[in-house]
Amino acid sequence: MLQFVVDWLYRADSSSPIEVDLPVVRDASAILQFRQRQQDIASSPTPRERGIRFHQEEFARLFEAVERWPSVEFLTAGGLPVEAVDDLPKSADGGIDVIVRIVAPTERGARNIAGRLRNMIVSQSYE
Repeated sequence: MLQFVVDWLYRADSSSPIEVDLPVVRDASAILQFRQRQQDIASSPTPRERGIRFHQEEFARLFEAVERWPSVEFLTAGGLPVEAVDDLPKSADGGIDVIVRIVAPTERGARNIAGRLRNMIVSQSYE
């Protein structure tokens, strides 16, 4: 700023116009886009919320796939049966704590059912 004033005073006697470099004005659309991105980030779910939603959706798919199997029961950690997806208990970290109980007349049948459940969960194919 001081240099500008000195140059101006120095050229006051000359007839040539003083050239001034004005700062570049930013495009308002860039500012609006930045503010929109910040609002989107603030309103998007946190990683924890996304994880909870993922657990709920995956369990709901598993529950619907095996709800007609008479040999599979879902229990809470307290031993209460889970009759619907709305009854899902949540742990302190927001995850789903459920016990899968397999009741089969033979050990081989229980292993078959456990294998099918494991494959469903690992492959995320609940058909």
